[in-house]
Amino acid sequence: MEPQTTPNSNLVVRLLHSVPRFNITLHKVSNTFNPSSDSYVESLGILASIPAAVLIVSLIGLLLYLLTRCCDRKPRRGKSNACQKCTLLIVTILCGCAIGLGLYGNDDLHNGVLQVFGSGRQVEALVKSVRNQTDTLKHNLKSRVVMSELEDIFDKPTSNQTALTIVLYTVRQVKDNTTLAINALEAVSYFIRSSHSEVTIKNVLDTAEFYESIRWPVTLGFLAVLLLLCTILIIGVARSSRCALIFFSVFGLLGVTLCWLLSSIYLAGAIALGDFCVKPNEYICSQQKVPDIHYTNCGTVGTNTFILRLNESRDNVDRAKDALQIVSRISMDMYPRVDVGSKISHIQTELDNSKRQLMVLSTMLDPRTVQHHYNTATKGLCGASLFGLALMLVASLFSAFFLTILVCVDSHAWIYLAKKRPYGDKSETTPLFPSSGSSMSPTAPILSGTSTINRTLLHHQQQNQLGAINSTTTGTLTMSRNGTAGLRGLEYSGDSPPPEYNVVVHGNRNSGHQTLGRLPSQQSSYSSGPNSGKYATLSKQCKTLESNDFY
Repeated sequence: MEPQTTPNSNLVVRLLHSVPRFNITLHKVSNTFNPSSDSYVESLGILASIPAAVLIVSLIGLLLYLLTRCCDRKPRRGKSNACQKCTLLIVTILCGCAIGLGLYGNDDLHNGVLQVFGSGRQVEALVKSVRNQTDTLKHNLKSRVVMSELEDIFDKPTSNQTALTIVLYTVRQVKDNTTLAINALEAVSYFIRSSHSEVTIKNVLDTAEFYESIRWPVTLGFLAVLLLLCTILIIGVARSSRCALIFFSVFGLLGVTLCWLLSSIYLAGAIALGDFCVKPNEYICSQQKVPDIHYTNCGTVGTNTFILRLNESRDNVDRAKDALQIVSRISMDMYPRVDVGSKISHIQTELDNSKRQLMVLSTMLDPRTVQHHYNTATKGLCGASLFGLALMLVASLFSAFFLTILVCVDSHAWIYLAKKRPYGDKSETTPLFPSSGSSMSPTAPILSGTSTINRTLLHHQQQNQLGAINSTTTGTLTMSRNGTAGLRGLEYSGDSPPPEYNVVVHGNRNSGHQTLGRLPSQQSSYSSGPNSGKYATLSKQCKTLESNDFY
């Protein structure tokens, strides 16, 4: 009887079973589930290597991309970064949906496996109960069905030797049939009893439960970490945080690697499980190393080993009971003064009890009862578990794909994301003469390099320049070869210290009314020159006034 599965699981089984298999020489391999075949395992390995190959190609492509972008320092406009941010947000949302699908599949897989464990434990309890009852029944037949006392009674002389011969022969039949019944129970115990070289249901379930107790929380934690990385990326994009984007680039690359590797494992496991679910009973019954499963699930009522041995034991008990009734009828007439009936009745009661226990064992090991447990386990394995594994495979592939895109775009984004200049950084020089459109207080200080210039001085100079331009002077003061024009005309020899501020601005150390640009010798009278001591107009050949010109 084949297990019943849901339509979704049937569709998944057919889809996975239809995947072509090839060995390393590209020859097609049978898709019949056979893990002991080297060619079948090799074909699964080749299928599992496909996501691994995609991982290698992705890493190489990402490496080449980073090598081409790490030295590119071109300034990027804001809207290019906005496009990257939008791309990161959209792909991150899609990646989160794929991770959520993986969480759902992981839960389905876990629930299906728990259903398999529940049915398996019921079969294990059934086998254990059969083993215990068989041992008890065997012990009762050996210890309580004792014919030696009857043989002692029948050794006494009697007048009817023919009847005595018949009784002794019948007693021997009771003993022989009881021994045959015990031997049949011994065979049942032998089939149930596990050896060191055999695998029992308990061993299979214990190993599977151990690995599932590790797989489920580890997978759940890994997917939760991926969701956390996506959250960090969204925060980094929203706040334009280079630190968050770099953090995602590093750990996102690790997540990409693990996702592609998990895709390889899920792909091979899903295809193998799909092949198994096509004909699960056929493979189970072919495994002789698991006698508990083989003897309880395989065969019909007429071919099941347990049922055959139990029926054989019950038939021998029935023959023993029939023979004992013959002994009871004859012995009552032969030995009327001996209490033979009580002893025969005691043996008869033990045989009746043994027959009832054998019928209970036959009912417990009925193929329909055992098959119900196996159908429940197979439904959980080939239904919820296979569907959950298929969802995890799809989720892992999409997550790996989206994470690969995110790592590439994120690496591009944080490379071109401008650093925030720390507060108080005035490394850029402020122009000495701001544009006319800028509103700036004349008395506000301005920083140029590391020197501070009083804006009152600059405002005074600008007013004098305007006066010189509006004057009737038509000549233009040209720059002399030795650079003496305006403030540059103030020369001092290298042997004497530079002039003080009052000398430069006011013309002498005492008067505060001398105009900027006059030499000290011009305090009392104007010197002869092209402009008669007037201010020179600034031409294109004049050098821009800098702070080091005062010192």
